[in-house]
Amino acid sequence: MITQISIPSLVIFFINLVTLAFYYSFYRFHFYRFTESFLQYTALAFSIFSAGIAIGLQSLLLNWLPYGGPYWNAFILSSFVEEFAKLVGIYMFFRKNQDEFTVTDGIFYGLVLGGGFGLVENILYFINTGLWSQVLRSITALPIHMMNGGLVGAYLMMFLFHKNPIFKWGKLAFGFFICVGIHGFYNLSIFQEIDLLIVLPACILSLFFLLELTIAKSRILVPGHILNLMNMSMEEYEILSRHNRHEGWIQNIQKHISTSGIKLLQYPNLRHLFLTVFFLFPGILSIYLLFDSPEWISQKFPDLELQDYFALFVMYPIVLSLMFFFAGILNPYFFRDRMLAVPLFSSVDLHVGNIEENSAIFHIQANMFYLPTSQMFPDNTQVKFDLWIGLDCFVGLPGTILWCRENEEGNCGAMCQLDTIPYPFLIKWHFLRFKQNFKNLFLRKAMV
Repeated sequence: MITQISIPSLVIFFINLVTLAFYYSFYRFHFYRFTESFLQYTALAFSIFSAGIAIGLQSLLLNWLPYGGPYWNAFILSSFVEEFAKLVGIYMFFRKNQDEFTVTDGIFYGLVLGGGFGLVENILYFINTGLWSQVLRSITALPIHMMNGGLVGAYLMMFLFHKNPIFKWGKLAFGFFICVGIHGFYNLSIFQEIDLLIVLPACILSLFFLLELTIAKSRILVPGHILNLMNMSMEEYEILSRHNRHEGWIQNIQKHISTSGIKLLQYPNLRHLFLTVFFLFPGILSIYLLFDSPEWISQKFPDLELQDYFALFVMYPIVLSLMFFFAGILNPYFFRDRMLAVPLFSSVDLHVGNIEENSAIFHIQANMFYLPTSQMFPDNTQVKFDLWIGLDCFVGLPGTILWCRENEEGNCGAMCQLDTIPYPFLIKWHFLRFKQNFKNLFLRKAMV
């Protein structure tokens, strides 16, 4: 017997395809112009694989706990399982040739995989809750899956490029649980119908801005094969880059070279401005119709509830206009070249046997830092560090000089790792840095 496909189902399927094509085009032309078709088709194939993993895991959990509460269903059964399935799919996609890719590649192909996953989910989990409610779910759930896929792809590539377990698992867990939390919050609002007009745009925009920040920072990171040529892990490259950034600031100050022209925000281009106005106009028009001709809306759309109307025709176009306006507005070179003002540094006393050397560090990340030295030390040299910050001294911290190299000017420097993470020092460090940055941002401007 042939089952007849209903018109609403075809409409929902078409809306899902249009939504996927829209967000794919947005990111395809926003930041990733050059792609390989084969890799995109492969990412789509892995999205189906990921959807299969999610269905299998959800079936197992439903057999184990068939009647979970709303929080279990929103954050574990749906959000955690689906993001984990996407993570597995993205890992399988990149695991063999990750050194040929960059973090930017991870973002884009993660977006493609997440978009395919969202499309498959919306088709398989069609819920007969009314046409307009299903339209709203389709145009919001799919971009959330897509942007989560981009974030998971970025943090997975960082995981593959890092060698230190603290950095590998720490960054992956951070990115993964951010995605799980926002996705779960979205699910809970859908299941419970809690403040949809606030939660839906908040979830989409928070993921969008987090992804924009990740995209901007990914542009200044190098691919895996370059790290291999440099014989350096990503955490070492990031720490060394931060040190060079501080040294460059000192040199610029000595040469009276200002970096104030390197702004955090760039001006949006004309195409994005045009699209911002294009999507902002129907939102404003919908507000006007709601207050001026509500009877016309009721006549044309008798099954459309007020909340769905406001979400579909007011909030969603405004969200899209904000996305186009802020797309690419973060300047990646700000994160590489710009210093706010006087940087924070810590004095270091290095003890190797009877040798004592005084130096300074500009940046410490977890238990790793880079410091200038007056001489070369063998790799994996066991040392003791005294870290000074202000009048506080953290004495006798055991650690290792991972490697020591000379730069082009002939100056020596060492990449160091403490045996344990110095939490008291880090708390003091970040507190003082926050105070310094607050002064840089506000007090100096108030005095001008």
